[in-house]
Amino acid sequence: MRKSGIAGLALFHLATVVFSQRLEHFDLVLFTLNQQADSAWLPAAPRFLTAFNPAGYNNQPRFFSPNELYLTVQMPSDTTQTELYALNLLARTTTRITATATPEYSPTPMPGGRRFSAVRVEENGAQRLWSFPLDRSDSGRPLFPAISNIGYHCWLRDTLAAVFLVGENDAPHALAIIGTGRQQAQRIAFNVGRCLQKLPDGRLAFVQKATAQTWFIKAFDPLKKTSDILVKTLAGAEDFVVLPDGTFLAGSGSKLYQYHPSRQNDWKQIADLSRYGVRNITRLDASAGGKLAVVVQ
Repeated sequence: MRKSGIAGLALFHLATVVFSQRLEHFDLVLFTLNQQADSAWLPAAPRFLTAFNPAGYNNQPRFFSPNELYLTVQMPSDTTQTELYALNLLARTTTRITATATPEYSPTPMPGGRRFSAVRVEENGAQRLWSFPLDRSDSGRPLFPAISNIGYHCWLRDTLAAVFLVGENDAPHALAIIGTGRQQAQRIAFNVGRCLQKLPDGRLAFVQKATAQTWFIKAFDPLKKTSDILVKTLAGAEDFVVLPDGTFLAGSGSKLYQYHPSRQNDWKQIADLSRYGVRNITRLDASAGGKLAVVVQ
């Protein structure tokens, strides 16, 4: 495995991308979140994370621990696929996790703490969800072999996953839940966004696109099999992250907003990241320890 230093400050839908091209450039910036007396979360202490790949694709960050961040990377010299990398935020090192003949993306820690899952685009174009050991003791295995159009996913518990199913033959993208035992997908929504987040109460938060301009964040209860509208999204923003206290964070342009279902009726601006050279906030992820990773342009 190759390692390099991480500097101090400075999809987009992968499932529909032809992997014989260079992907658009994105960077990652790390912030520390501080909660104010009025419950606003303010980002501070910015740190630039992607100096190891300054002109390439750096996206889909996921905290595997408070100080370890996985992401999907494509180097400028590689126009055929993406690989998974891990950033150690304390040691400031970068480790390449996969080195395969096929693209992987959407790294996600699995319940239990021993394995992680990722979508692999196989040689025949099938997009399947795979499970890999964190200690790299084996080469991984497909979790749901019969399902070949998975774009994104989220674990609701150790035996239940929510999956974004890529629409085929002009069908809309669908959201489904699937158990590891029966391996039968139950579709629960259509025309959905790519962001799937487990809420502190066990429900699934996702974006439902009612029209081209009107999108809502909804919460699905896997026990009751019901969905509730929480809030309208920021205009054109389908990416968000949920903090441990239930606060939603999302970006629009260079501005960061928050929303809490029990304290607010709408989004509240909490920061403008343009001072750090940020023009457009896309994906986000947060750690239990108060760190925020932001994908920016």
